[in-house]
Amino acid sequence: MPRQITELAAFALVGVAASVTHFLVTVILVEQLGVVIWQANIIGFLVALPVSYFGHAFFTFTARRYGRDQAVTNQSMRRFTVTAVTGFAINQSSVVLFADWLGYPLRMVVFLTICGVAAFLFIASKMWAFSERIDTTN
Repeated sequence: MPRQITELAAFALVGVAASVTHFLVTVILVEQLGVVIWQANIIGFLVALPVSYFGHAFFTFTARRYGRDQAVTNQSMRRFTVTAVTGFAINQSSVVLFADWLGYPLRMVVFLTICGVAAFLFIASKMWAFSERIDTTN
């Protein structure tokens, strides 16, 4: 299988795992525990962040394929965190606007938002966070 297809499949699998984690935590906190939507979404994101980072570091954008000495580096972790926080800012804005302020169904908004941010995260992760240009001396 070509590298690009393998990489997209791995990204999708890791992304689904992180997204399901984010989705379930957010929905359970809101629907079962009565946590405010915007707070539950932050907690869902924070719980899913390590699922995403470590999944991509070890599975999607492997050290061997991306020229890093090791799977987890300080620089890839910092860059991925910036990427993820940017994606989350888009996510959080969408959830607050559409679910909280406009009253659209929470499950639909969270699901569509998570899917919509995925393309940005793939490109930013591939081209920057896990790229071969990472300085592994840090």
